[in-house]
Amino acid sequence: LEMGIEYPGEMSLYLDLVKPATAIVTSVALQHSEFLGNLASIADEKGKLVKQLPTSGVAILNWDDPMVRKMADLTKAETIFFGINEKNCHLFASNIKIENFRTNFEINYGVERVKIDYPLLGVYQVYSALAAAALGLSEGLSLAAVKKALEKMEPEEHRMVAIQGMGGSIILDDTYNGSPISVEAALDTISKVAARRRVVVLGETKELGKFSEEEHRKIGRSLYRDRVDLVLLGGGEANFIADELTRLGFPEDRLEYNLSNSDLVRRLLKILGKGDVCLIKGSRSLRLDEVVDRVAKKK
Repeated sequence: LEMGIEYPGEMSLYLDLVKPATAIVTSVALQHSEFLGNLASIADEKGKLVKQLPTSGVAILNWDDPMVRKMADLTKAETIFFGINEKNCHLFASNIKIENFRTNFEINYGVERVKIDYPLLGVYQVYSALAAAALGLSEGLSLAAVKKALEKMEPEEHRMVAIQGMGGSIILDDTYNGSPISVEAALDTISKVAARRRVVVLGETKELGKFSEEEHRKIGRSLYRDRVDLVLLGGGEANFIADELTRLGFPEDRLEYNLSNSDLVRRLLKILGKGDVCLIKGSRSLRLDEVVDRVAKKK
């Protein structure tokens, strides 16, 4: 049962209906901050799930997220930490690599270790895999069974799916959402894949309230740092990304902004070539999935 929350009091409403004995929390980020407020308020709302656990329950928490880690103080239930911290996690990932648009890593649990050839793309995907592994292990599955299950996973539609694009390019379709934390993860992913050129298409991020300008500017700084070859941006709040890149001295001939979806399609069809990798990402309401459909290689 996924108890995603967007509004204050929503978690309490869910907990009036069902009281889970096992809780998994992977991150605290500024999604839906327009309604939930700052990070502390979001953590408090999510923490209600952990706080209500019975003493016989289990809290499965991401050690690498400081705000999630603190939720262990809210409960007397058993706590299982996962992450990449070898000293403090009950199970941790190591030797993480992206190869052939898949993610390879090792899961370490006590004296056991297994290598995972994970079909999902992106270092950030390792955290959900670890959370699932922790749940399986807590329910008595062997690490070998966990490995078998994880390697059968398939990416969900529009969630960092690598598909063939026009001109011999590869399109990374990540148009399911455009939250800042997911944009950062997507940019990290494209920076790690082999490519002749890296092209990034981004739309604005919504529901950030007073944090919107700074979060978009942070995305601009990430783009500048990761040395992307070409940036194509939609309009609206995405103009803050363009402004930040310009302020930092990003080359004008590698940046285009205020583009409609039709503009994006025309531009991509003109420039994409063999060996290029193009990330397309934005909030669902922007319908960038339609851009993906137009630039994907037809079967």
